Amino acid sequence: MKKRLCVAVVILGLLAAAADLFAQEWRGGRARVEGTVKNVNGEPIADAKVMLRWGQSGRGGPDLKTDKKGKWAIFGIVGGPWSVDVEAPGYLPQKMSVNISESERTPPIDVKLEPQPQAQSREELRVGGKTISKEASEAIERANAAFQEKKFTAARVDYLKALAELPESEPLLMRVAAAYDGEGNTQDALKYARQAAEKDPNDVNTWLLIGTIELQNGNLDAGKAALDKVPAEKITVPDVYLNMGIVLYNKKKPAEAEVAFGRALAMKPDLADAYYYRGLARLQQSHKQDAKADLQKYLELAPNGSESKDVKEILNSIR
Repeated sequence: MKKRLCVAVVILGLLAAAADLFAQEWRGGRARVEGTVKNVNGEPIADAKVMLRWGQSGRGGPDLKTDKKGKWAIFGIVGGPWSVDVEAPGYLPQKMSVNISESERTPPIDVKLEPQPQAQSREELRVGGKTISKEASEAIERANAAFQEKKFTAARVDYLKALAELPESEPLLMRVAAAYDGEGNTQDALKYARQAAEKDPNDVNTWLLIGTIELQNGNLDAGKAALDKVPAEKITVPDVYLNMGIVLYNKKKPAEAEVAFGRALAMKPDLADAYYYRGLARLQQSHKQDAKADLQKYLELAPNGSESKDVKEILNSIR
């Protein structure tokens, strides 16, 4: 039977609403994480704001400042999925998602910020060596603000206005792609992401977005080809492997699907859907006892989950 894909968010990070009651649950863990914030020339940016938000609460997490060497660090936080937002005056903000471990060292989070376009006069400014109009500059500013507020349609409209004057800008093409993806328009998101990849084939974030979208669309070979261009340590969101596993399962490749679900669980051991799908993949291979253990784990983690009824029926049928 065909199974649906779980939509992954790669470039924005995980921003979920949470009640104030859980705002401090990110404290008290054993994890330590550190990083640097620099400009595109590799020079440290002092007093940059680094905002970490724990994926389980959405709003809970610390706000940090970089020192004069552009460094920041924190310890005593819980592990799991975190979103990281980095801002500094005069630079474009950057968002990302990371998986922080309490048992292993988390690789440093090193960020390079691109400069915010600065107006040369009341009517024009230069971006990437090209002069653009005041209207295009204002469109980029509006789009950035709308994008941060998840107003993806408004962001996309203004990014496209600016793109008319900067058709060769890889960062702008990626922002258009991300806005389309936020709207759920994967066809146009893929179109602009591939244009961005042509401008800068070495941008791993572009290939990560392309790979994720291709897997969402059920295109296994295209998705794997894109993700092959992304170093494994750069894939920090388990949904990438979850989506890959679902596509493999739907294509009757249960052994490969099982491996992909295992990778997702290595990143997030309490990911209920990964246990569910891995259980189905193992059942497809007649590994009944292993499948039973996974399905029971799904019920333990999500007793009222959307698949709980089906899982109970499957468990009753396993002999």
